[in-house]
Amino acid sequence: MTKCYWIAHPHISNPEKFVSDYASKVGDVIEQYDGHFLVRGGEVSYREGDGADLDVVVEFPSREKALECKNSTEYQAIVHGRLDNISEIYFVVVDGV
Repeated sequence: MTKCYWIAHPHISNPEKFVSDYASKVGDVIEQYDGHFLVRGGEVSYREGDGADLDVVVEFPSREKALECKNSTEYQAIVHGRLDNISEIYFVVVDGV
């Protein structure tokens, strides 16, 4: 079974609301679908292109689990906290090798 990843690079427009409405809750939702953070912030040593405010990589055991989480009732209940508090985002769900 191939692992699957959420990769996100958001530009956060309202950090306080982003944290309270989304970032503080999303970890619990991800764990319910067997996902875990590989990267959640941290110091960036090198970046090309327009830099984001945050870099995130979440690993899931399969594409099915990654999409099940993204489409879940639990995630949909908090996703507004991400969408309402960022000005731009690069977000993909991608299979591993």
